[in-house]
Amino acid sequence: MSPPARPDDRRLTARGRATRDRIVSAAADVILAGGLSALNNETLRSAASVSGSQLTHYFADKRALIAAVLAKQIEVVLDFHRQPKLGGLESLDDFETWIDLNLRYLRRIGYAGTPTYHALAAQLVKSDAETRGALADGYWSWISFFEKVIQQMKDRRILTAKADPLQLAMVLVATHQGSGAMTFTYREEWPLADGLRFAVNRVRAYATDPAQRTPRPPRRVRRPAHTDDAQPADVRFTRKGLETRARIIGTTAELMFQRGATGTSVEDVRVAAGVSGSQMSHYFRDKRELTREVIAARRGHVRGYHTDPKFGSFEQIRDLQAWADACVADVDTVYRVGGCVYGSLAGELIDSDEQIRADLAAGYDEWIGLFAAGLTAMRERGALTEDASPPHLAACLVIAHQGGAMLTHVTGDPEPLRANVNAAVDYVRGFAVRAADRKR
Repeated sequence: MSPPARPDDRRLTARGRATRDRIVSAAADVILAGGLSALNNETLRSAASVSGSQLTHYFADKRALIAAVLAKQIEVVLDFHRQPKLGGLESLDDFETWIDLNLRYLRRIGYAGTPTYHALAAQLVKSDAETRGALADGYWSWISFFEKVIQQMKDRRILTAKADPLQLAMVLVATHQGSGAMTFTYREEWPLADGLRFAVNRVRAYATDPAQRTPRPPRRVRRPAHTDDAQPADVRFTRKGLETRARIIGTTAELMFQRGATGTSVEDVRVAAGVSGSQMSHYFRDKRELTREVIAARRGHVRGYHTDPKFGSFEQIRDLQAWADACVADVDTVYRVGGCVYGSLAGELIDSDEQIRADLAAGYDEWIGLFAAGLTAMRERGALTEDASPPHLAACLVIAHQGGAMLTHVTGDPEPLRANVNAAVDYVRGFAVRAADRKR
């Protein structure tokens, strides 16, 4: 199915539409490769092989072009869901096919170079309110699609009356986006497989047929953890030097949280941190080295947050619920402001060099590991069923958080984060063994 014709398309010849589409595709590639700051007339003319007059003929300004990029990409997403192989997503079997087709699509496009919606969102969400609004419109269109699908399944008594179509639609979209972002970071398919399995199992939990409610196992092979080769701060620095260096890193982290990594220059950091150019070059060779230090700092932030004693090492379901509640409590001060402090950075850097992606993956490994340790302890003492997979459940908790945080940041609505983290905790709760059964 082709995107509906826009008013400006109807006036174009077939050749004109082809040129316009080429410009839109080239713009998406430029944004993906270098962020919004890389999108200018010169780079776009070169990438699309068009003249400056052609650019102004088809698009009034940069924002009109970005809106066209996002409109085209969300239509690609919706067309994927409308394909005949999915049968209209009218049954739980169709959703199993949805998982398979998503994984096949990933294997076909690879892990880089394709302007997926989550990749464009990561690059554009911190640019301006109008662009963020266009991104949000795309997400709401996708959520609306799933909401109608779930409602139809309720109407046909495939799902029970307790199923909330909007909540489940948010879980499906947010989890898809969170697992997609992590998959591109790792360059491995297991996050997508784990995330989609969680999302579909969440729908299954409301099946009218009790036999259909049993969670299906994830279809993936776990991978070894990434080698953690982060370098400690240089011991040659004095105490005062280390304090200055830490201030620069902290300032950079805050600027990147507010503006994005590509929207933060070394000069921006220098001015905000109140240091000289010679100090910047003394402590950091270049922006890449500084970015790696920011990743390490944000990883430490995530570690500190999740090892707070109030979460009890995640060895009880109530600890996980306390974590979900704490995330929701931070919506206005963190997630609606800049998204997840770690995930928004990871999303923007998914097409960076191998070492930066390895840094990000190692941080995700540690985060997942904190959940996995608690879940393993729960299963060993009989609080979780034998078929509960701590690595899978731990990954789903992180994926749910990342997707919910992404959609809440883009839309400004707290509900995607709330729905997703609570759905992930409920997913773990579904594997819990009642105290009375443990005694027996």
